[in-house]
Amino acid sequence: MAVAEIKFTFMSAVLIILFINPCIGLFICPTQESQALLSFRAALNVSNGILSSWDNGTDCCSVWKGISCNIVTGHVETVNLSAYTNYAEQDLQSGVISSSLCNLPFLKYVILKNIGLRGNIPSCLGNLSFLQVLVLKNNSLTGIVPPAICLLTNLNYLDVSINQLGGILPPCLGNLTSLRKLSVHYNELTGKIPLSLNKLSLLNFLSISGNKFNGSLQLTALSNLEQLFARNFSFQENIASSHLALPSSIKVLWLSHITISDTLFHNLVELNFLFLSYCTLNISSSWLPRFQLAGLDLVSCSIGGQVPAWLSTQYSLGRLALADDNIVGEIPSWLWENNPQLYLFNLSGNHLNGSLNIPTRFIRWMTAFDVSRNAFTGYIASTWPPDLQLLMVNDNSLNGNIPPSLCNLSNLEKLDLSNNKLSGSIPSCFANYKVIQMLNLGNNSLMGSIPDGLCSSSLVVRNNQLSGAFPPSISHCKRLQFIDIGHNRFDGYIPCSVGNLSSLQVLMMNGNRFKGSIPSEIFQLKQLQILDLSSNNLSGFLPHSIASLRALSIAREDGHMLSAQLNPFHEISKYNGIRAYSEFGSIPTIVYEVPSHDELDLVVKGLQWHYSYILSTLTGIDLSSNHLSGKIPLDIGKLKGLRYLNLSMNSLSGIIPPSLGNMSQLESLDLSTNRLSGKIPAEIQLVTSLEVLNLSYNNLSGSIPLGGQMITFDNTTYSGNPYLEGCPLPKNCTWPMFAPPQPSTNDIKDRKEDYREQIPWYVIGVGSSHVVGYCSVFLLLAVRKGWRKSYFMWVDTILKLLFPCMRNKRL
Repeated sequence: MAVAEIKFTFMSAVLIILFINPCIGLFICPTQESQALLSFRAALNVSNGILSSWDNGTDCCSVWKGISCNIVTGHVETVNLSAYTNYAEQDLQSGVISSSLCNLPFLKYVILKNIGLRGNIPSCLGNLSFLQVLVLKNNSLTGIVPPAICLLTNLNYLDVSINQLGGILPPCLGNLTSLRKLSVHYNELTGKIPLSLNKLSLLNFLSISGNKFNGSLQLTALSNLEQLFARNFSFQENIASSHLALPSSIKVLWLSHITISDTLFHNLVELNFLFLSYCTLNISSSWLPRFQLAGLDLVSCSIGGQVPAWLSTQYSLGRLALADDNIVGEIPSWLWENNPQLYLFNLSGNHLNGSLNIPTRFIRWMTAFDVSRNAFTGYIASTWPPDLQLLMVNDNSLNGNIPPSLCNLSNLEKLDLSNNKLSGSIPSCFANYKVIQMLNLGNNSLMGSIPDGLCSSSLVVRNNQLSGAFPPSISHCKRLQFIDIGHNRFDGYIPCSVGNLSSLQVLMMNGNRFKGSIPSEIFQLKQLQILDLSSNNLSGFLPHSIASLRALSIAREDGHMLSAQLNPFHEISKYNGIRAYSEFGSIPTIVYEVPSHDELDLVVKGLQWHYSYILSTLTGIDLSSNHLSGKIPLDIGKLKGLRYLNLSMNSLSGIIPPSLGNMSQLESLDLSTNRLSGKIPAEIQLVTSLEVLNLSYNNLSGSIPLGGQMITFDNTTYSGNPYLEGCPLPKNCTWPMFAPPQPSTNDIKDRKEDYREQIPWYVIGVGSSHVVGYCSVFLLLAVRKGWRKSYFMWVDTILKLLFPCMRNKRL
């Protein structure tokens, strides 16, 4: 009996050990599978440190990150590298999916999203008969969706979205009878949607947006389909009849760029969320829908007229977006009364008018309210839902004072009252906001000062009548990233404490009355990318530390947003505010994205430009129209990422620094109306990106360099410099056939060949004069017979003198 108990205890202990760590003892990762994983890793072309746990001398089941094995057999069942998405751009840019992954025959889950994969999807994945989940989302995969995937009969989740896949969807996808979720959105797929998809009886999620499909979409047999995303789909005409047929089980529907009539919704009794963008709606005025919506987005659908009457039948709306729909009139009261649970409301970009009297007793749960870009008049309402987090009433015709009751909105994160007719002062209680991220009060008629203690990630008060000194408390707002106080009446000195704003990226103080010198501490701000102190009364020398701006010393590529921390509304929503984006699974938390209101004006390329959002490529320094003196720092060329530099209308002296030739992304340079002297440095020819150059009204001398972009500028660029000569100025102007002497650098040697390919102007002149001369002679000979006879007799005489053998022959 004791022996039996010992055996039982021993076996129990073994089982417990195996249960706790199945890769210890009997069942470890098979050698052939670990070798397959190492080959797969090698094809990813990862850098050191990424997947470093994948060591040939360790067990893949217990040590290797992203790998999971069966607790009994030890076979690899999961490859999930989603934890490495943060490294994709810099460490996994050229990786491919190796066919060695197909040597893991027991794989059930393959998740390789957002890791920079390129190349094709291996057809051998079709041999993984146990595979249930295949996610290759958000990579750069090309080629086609391999038909071999149709062999994966156990697959219930397939996501190849956001890649560059082309071709057609394999008709055999209907064989994946276990499939529940299918996402192929944002690729370059073409052709028709296979009718065989109707065989996928378990499918409840389908996303085909952003491809080049055409034809009809017949899905009535998918009795379990609940979510359909088919934006940017090239439907045939008459969509509401036979070209789009949906099952009654649809609960979430997102369509765009199509024409829709009310008959489409006849059997959609379970519809809960409806998102239509850029659609043409042919809805009968007497239509009564059979569904009750929890969320409705009709964005840029050109509804026209008043708020659709059929909405009066809806009593469950939690979110409502009717943005950019050309709606007129007033907001009907029944919209509030019927839907007291509204938490998100967006009627921006219409022609609504009347006053903003919000019946808070009906919408006490609202957290986002946007009626910007309309024609509302009157005062801003004094009472608002207590939980409001976003309030946007900008771009209307509201007047009066800013009600102090807004300070009661303790959860407010974004407040935009800009572009109205507001007057009075900024309520001092605004300094009590604890979570405010964006505050825009620009383009009004506000007076007074900025309340002491006001702190926000983004603060815009430009184009008002505010006055006083720069608020000292702002210098202690560590989270401030964007500040625009331009075109007001601020005066006094710029405090050195501005250098404490370690997160600051945009500083706009132009058009005020600031005096004194520019604090050198400003140029220690590591993230500063835009600095505008123009049109003030600043004096003193230009600080040598200007070349220390770290964010401007790096040349950036086009198209990337400024740092994601710039402001809470840096993401530009293409639908002007509301965006519900799932297309991955069940409906997630609905996100409200506010279009950027980081609006600023910069004098760029000789004109004042208005920017409504900031890209990383918009980097600039504008110190024009002040009283700055001294020399331009010689090492200013370190700012290789700078695109716009304006130092005009000051009293700067000395030479133009040759280091400007290192500013490879400079597009606009204005040094006009100063006291600069010496020659124009030949190195400036290196800046091939230069589009606007103004050196007028200085004391420059010598010849004008004509290499690179310099040949494209006219005489206004150089006017007002009496000792300057060379083209395009009339003094000593001779257009060269080849490039003038260049600085002895390798970069300029490369540019010589480019310049020699250009056509010198004098060549054009000489060539055209020859053509005119020859044509004139031939025209005279053709018209005057006597001249023609004399000419040919003269030719006969010349030929006979040259060739005596021809004297006895008649020519």
